[in-house]
Amino acid sequence: MKINIAALLALGMLTGEPAVLEVKFAIREAGGHPILQIALANHSGRMVKALRALATEEEMYGKLFELRDAESGEALQYQGIMVKRGPLTDEDYLPMRAGTERSNAIDLGLAYAFKPGRHAYTISYAGHYLLDGKEMPLTVGPLRFEHTGR
Repeated sequence: MKINIAALLALGMLTGEPAVLEVKFAIREAGGHPILQIALANHSGRMVKALRALATEEEMYGKLFELRDAESGEALQYQGIMVKRGPLTDEDYLPMRAGTERSNAIDLGLAYAFKPGRHAYTISYAGHYLLDGKEMPLTVGPLRFEHTGR
């Protein structure tokens, strides 16, 4: 059975239900690097489990986000650490109690091949979280930002 993620997201928006796990992105500059600020909020009355790679890791160990040149749409090459691993386990998730919030920051500067000079980019995420042991779709973005590469 195929699940149309766009339809599920649209249905949630049309019914006016708040997102169970809300994730917001913002970009700030620090030391010449674009830093992704991630805010996570569990709006449900139940525990959810968010990927630790998104919620707690400060470094990336694989391509987690889709970055593109905002003008051409060309994907930026991921050049960060790549760790081969098996399927996700319970250890890969961070439990978030009902009503809790947390934030994380990930340095994107070493992980992606940013062009020299000032350019506009977009970042997006397509993944999932766990609710009652089931994978629930989670998408964020695209968010447009500018960065001056060296």
